[in-house]
Amino acid sequence: MRTTLTLAFLCTLSSSLFAQANSCLADLKMPPVGEWAEYRGIMNKKDSMAMRYAVVGEEEREGTAMKWLELRMIGSKPDKNMTWQVLTSGSPAELDAAQEVIVKHGTQPAMKMNPMMLGIIRGQLGKNSLLGDLCEGVSPVGEESVTVPAGTFKAIHYHNAKNKSDFWIVPSRPFVMVKTTGKNFDMSLVSSGKGAKSSITETPKEMGK
Repeated sequence: MRTTLTLAFLCTLSSSLFAQANSCLADLKMPPVGEWAEYRGIMNKKDSMAMRYAVVGEEEREGTAMKWLELRMIGSKPDKNMTWQVLTSGSPAELDAAQEVIVKHGTQPAMKMNPMMLGIIRGQLGKNSLLGDLCEGVSPVGEESVTVPAGTFKAIHYHNAKNKSDFWIVPSRPFVMVKTTGKNFDMSLVSSGKGAKSSITETPKEMGK
């Protein structure tokens, strides 16, 4: 249950970042295999956090091309890290369309969600209002120069009146987001690049076995 709730929270956070961009950038696609982006910021006005997004593989399932999106929460120590991988044919904003999910807490063995667990996660994400309603009230502010640890970018600024949040996107960057701020969070792009490999090297075990 702890794994389910933690993963639901992290997937919700990820989707809250990228669903905004997806509504304002209709052609948002999953980046090519190997591309990655790392963000750092504050949650709940006090908790520092770092998150790394990467596309670490691709495969075909029943004739459909899919990619493995890896989302990694980076802690102060290895046992505080959390890595999860989502196999999907959608964009980074469509984690509720996951076909397979693998999760690894710190130094514990990697676990693959069984169909029942995957169904629970899909249900939680599908019911979360952030995914369905986050884009309501979004309006473009204009093109601005924004400076983050990764550099200075000419970005498109959007404001979400409903959620009282702002975000800046650069369509040419991996995962497009360079900065996002809101009532309870503030995150900025630290670095990005190519050549990402899976952070999970062992063969995952299936949950419940």
